[in-house]
Amino acid sequence: MLDSLPWPWPGDDGGDQPAPQPRNFWAVYDDGVISQLTVTGDGIDPVLSRPGRLISEAEYLTLQAKMLADQEARVAGLLAAEAAQKMQDYTALLTVGIPETVARRLSSYTGQAQAVSSGES
Repeated sequence: MLDSLPWPWPGDDGGDQPAPQPRNFWAVYDDGVISQLTVTGDGIDPVLSRPGRLISEAEYLTLQAKMLADQEARVAGLLAAEAAQKMQDYTALLTVGIPETVARRLSSYTGQAQAVSSGES
């Protein structure tokens, strides 16, 4: 099967020239996405697939660190809101007289037990 492939490869003049080394480029697109591109070939510059600009590796790393920090902060906020909602649901279930173990299961609350008065005298 490999015998049917052209040899030498098209464009290969059989010379002893070393293969071109890959070169890395970094880009930021107009929508805020960052990207690393690798181009193999001497004198070939990358062509961006959508509107954007090439940036330095240092700028890329700075933008990447900011994006990761923003994402971590967003996830932390979402987790805190979810924990607060679970506690609120748990407390509400206890308030209406649902047993503590059932309130935990229904609300998915895993924190400390809450002392809640049921409002009965």
